[in-house]
Amino acid sequence: MHRIIKMEPVGNRFKITLDGELQFYLYKGEVRRLKLIKDNEISHREYNDIMDILYKRARERALYILDDSYKTRKQIIDKLKSGLYPDNIIYKVVEYLEEYNLINDKRYAMLYLDYKKSVYSKRKIIQDLYTKGISKELIDEAFMESDFSEDDSISSVLKKRAKRYDLSDSKDLQKLYRYLVGKGYSFSTVKKAVDNYILEQKNSFYE
Repeated sequence: MHRIIKMEPVGNRFKITLDGELQFYLYKGEVRRLKLIKDNEISHREYNDIMDILYKRARERALYILDDSYKTRKQIIDKLKSGLYPDNIIYKVVEYLEEYNLINDKRYAMLYLDYKKSVYSKRKIIQDLYTKGISKELIDEAFMESDFSEDDSISSVLKKRAKRYDLSDSKDLQKLYRYLVGKGYSFSTVKKAVDNYILEQKNSFYE
C-alpha cells in the first residue's frame, strides 16, 4: 500500500508525491478517474494502474524524442527523468527501446564519429561521447572500426578555416592556433599541421 503525501496542481496536471518520496505527474482527468485524494492510501491495483499509465506515456515520449533525432541511452534516461517519470518506468522504457534496436550506443558512437571526424579532434569526439553517456569500451570500438585519422581531421578543419586569416601576420596565426586547440587538437599537432599548410601554399604559389 502507498499513501498520497502531496498533490500539487501544475497547469493541467498534478504533481503527486507518494510515501517513500516517489513523484510523478498525472493529468487532472486521470486523477478524477482514479479518484486520487491527498492523504488517502492507494491499493496495489491502483498503484499498478498508475504505473501502466506512466509507462505508456513515457514510451510515447521516448518515441517522440527519437523521432526528432537519434539518441543515446543516457540521453533518453535524462529526458524522461526531467519529466519526473519513476526510475522503474524509465528503465522499462529503455529496455523496450533496446529490444527493438531503437537506441544503440555502439551505433550512435559510430554515426557520431563518422559525422564529426572532419570537424573535431579525437579528443573532442571522445569528450562529447562521454558526455552523451557512451562507455569507454564502445568509444574504443568505434575508433578501431573507423577510418579516423587525426592528420586528416585537422587538415580538413584547417583548409576550411585558414582562408579567414592572414598567415603572414603573427596575431592572425595565433588566432588560428587558438581556434584549432579549441577543437581539441594538441598544440604540437596544430603547429605541425599549420606549418605544413603554409608550406603547401607556398609551393603551390610557385608552381
